[in-house]
Amino acid sequence: MWSGVIVKELVVWLIHFPTGTVAILAAIVAFYYSKGSTKHKKAGQIFIISMLIMLISGGVAGALKGSVGDVFLAALLFYTVFTAWLTVRHRQPMIGIIEYLALAYIIIFGLVAISINPQSDKVEEPALFMFYAIMSVIFAVGDIRNILLKGMKQTHRLARHIWRISFALVWAALAFGDKIIKMLDSTIEQLPSVVVIPTIIVLCIMVYWLLKIYKGKAILLP
Repeated sequence: MWSGVIVKELVVWLIHFPTGTVAILAAIVAFYYSKGSTKHKKAGQIFIISMLIMLISGGVAGALKGSVGDVFLAALLFYTVFTAWLTVRHRQPMIGIIEYLALAYIIIFGLVAISINPQSDKVEEPALFMFYAIMSVIFAVGDIRNILLKGMKQTHRLARHIWRISFALVWAALAFGDKIIKMLDSTIEQLPSVVVIPTIIVLCIMVYWLLKIYKGKAILLP
């Protein structure tokens, strides 16, 4: 039988890394074309599907490695990507049962994150779980507001979509850069630009589109 390490490597290199690469390329195309255009929608669909597969495989790989942090990160990003898609799924402001389920998901996620024992041997970075808990509160507040408003208007929906997609993309860029560095048998200290540059590009694109969408209007993100 194959060991967990071999299965993990197969999942990472045959599923996780390829779908992550496709997701990043699709995101570049989606950001390039105007929001709502046919090409943007097609690229967006490819991005969403690729990202969700990447995150599921990442969670599986994390579990096989015994990394609680990787599993939690995959679970959080799965939520942000899915709700980013959910935000623009409706053409008119409206909500359904899925929005309530998404809210329940992120609340449970936050409660589990805050209950993690930082002294556990399987917890590599205890501070990250506090970050996960804080982000779950921010996202939950956004979901509650969306539900109370019975769905957001187009401007706010687009901004929420971009913000949540960009949040996931930043982490995807960091992970992608990390994999490239490992393939080059190097370290982040030796090749910081491989991680820093893609991250800065994603953040700049996010800010550009948010400014373009709002144009002086009141900002409403989470």
